[in-house]
Amino acid sequence: MRFLIVAVALLCVCASSFADDIVTMPTANQLKAGEVDAAVYYISLDFPDPQPQFVQYQTLYVGLTDNIELDVHRANVDKDKSSVVLVASYKLMSETATAPDLVFGLRNFNRATTTNNPAAKDKSEDMSAFLSAAKTFFFRPSMPGPPLVRAHLSLGTKDWTLFGEERHKGLFGGLQFLFTPYLGAVIQNDGTDTITGVTIMPQGTGFTIKAGTFGDHTWVGLSWRKDLF
Repeated sequence: MRFLIVAVALLCVCASSFADDIVTMPTANQLKAGEVDAAVYYISLDFPDPQPQFVQYQTLYVGLTDNIELDVHRANVDKDKSSVVLVASYKLMSETATAPDLVFGLRNFNRATTTNNPAAKDKSEDMSAFLSAAKTFFFRPSMPGPPLVRAHLSLGTKDWTLFGEERHKGLFGGLQFLFTPYLGAVIQNDGTDTITGVTIMPQGTGFTIKAGTFGDHTWVGLSWRKDLF
């Protein structure tokens, strides 16, 4: 019983390192009440001219309650439309030693147009829904804590808000790794692209330095997390 209490406590601490989605992909990671996460990304696009060459992406995640999170995603796209997408999610179930986190969410519920591309402009205004689950597994069950892996699996409807491409339809997901309290990695597929990343979290700063690939594209990012309560 004592081991179970310690395991669940450590799981909560480690899960806080994973809160918010991964480079815009919905997951069951969820902030608690009063927690805020702000991030900036630069995505270098591997498109030929005259298509867009980069995206400047900013995100803000706010835990309104322990079960409700509101996210703001702003994209400034080279040679295309700038937009703001709102995402709301509700935690249906919290992770335990045997059960996963389970979150339901709506993406682009403000129905923003995110591209000027005629082939995807109207589709980008559509709201999409997702149901996401996540479970944390420890590499050393007798010693809960890093190293660990967090497995994600989601079911979603079509989302056209990024690059004017369809993603998040049907099943998608991936794995997040925490090798030490300050070093992590991710590999996932959002239904269209395979996404990889490495994260470095300098001790005691609240900052996370990130970089990786997004399909044929590359990205770098910096996030900062704060508990306001």
